[in-house]
Amino acid sequence: MQNEVQTNQKEYTLALQKIQALEKQNIAVLGDGEVFVKKTNNGQIRSVKGVITLNEKNGEIATIQNKTMTTAKGFNTLNQIAGLSIVTPDKLTLPDGQIVVNPYPMIDHESGTISKVWVKKIAIGYSPIGNLVITSATLLYDIKMYFIQDLAKKVQYSKEAGRVCMEQMLTEDEKTNSIFLKIDGFLGIAANIQHKDVLKAIDTFINKKQFAERNAQSICERLVMSKHPALASAAYVTKQGEIARVPVVGYVHDFNREELLDIADKAERGEEIEVGNQKVEVIETVIEATEEDFVADADDEEIIQTSEPEKDLVSDFIQRTDRPTNLFSQEGDRF
Repeated sequence: MQNEVQTNQKEYTLALQKIQALEKQNIAVLGDGEVFVKKTNNGQIRSVKGVITLNEKNGEIATIQNKTMTTAKGFNTLNQIAGLSIVTPDKLTLPDGQIVVNPYPMIDHESGTISKVWVKKIAIGYSPIGNLVITSATLLYDIKMYFIQDLAKKVQYSKEAGRVCMEQMLTEDEKTNSIFLKIDGFLGIAANIQHKDVLKAIDTFINKKQFAERNAQSICERLVMSKHPALASAAYVTKQGEIARVPVVGYVHDFNREELLDIADKAERGEEIEVGNQKVEVIETVIEATEEDFVADADDEEIIQTSEPEKDLVSDFIQRTDRPTNLFSQEGDRF
């Protein structure tokens, strides 16, 4: 009993010493001791350090192909500490030099629906060592390419779903009951539109079109935060059960909206930026959304919609096999 009392007293003394040391540095401990706030002499918050818990149930992390990645929701949670300011420029420049509105949806002329989305986001904030850094991400969200990837998996595991072949290899039955999507040149995928797995892929394709702009913006925000030194280490995390604990360091800035937009405009024009006589580092990336991105950052409304009982698309398509089989035409009654 005496030993237990001595141990508790020792732990209390060490904790008291730690708190006193923090107070000397103007550091406050919040909540359960996982968040530390450093203040200036006049009491203003200068930096924040904490260990944040991300939960798979909340959609903050997702495990895909045995890797656990932080989703857009997760990065938004971490950014409560990191303090990055996310800016969406009014315009963006495409790889061919064309200046367009941001985000920029590209429309499939046959169906009148979105086939791709270009979007750009800029993150402004401090790195863990206190240097101001700007990251810029321009994203291509290619819905048709994701559809082709989805179909490729279906036909890989089921011969009845279709096959990968050259266009000139299509049989008369395939020309009647399949769609053919080109991968490169004459190589493509012939997918049986009467097969349940293919119909499920088509249903997913429709949902991706419906929520294209929202999903593209979420993915781009995650990417621009994952490229910033403040949160770069959180792109992939180690999961324990259904949670992951991520350390984050953030610095509080006093930029107003106009100053942030001015900094973003200079970064857009490629100008050298200095703040407080310190050169600002700019990190730019142009990237295409991957299959992981499509899966990890689906819109909440899309998730609810896809979790509803599957629609009976099979009979619908069987009744229409004598019609044109190009699903991208308006005659197909889908797109």
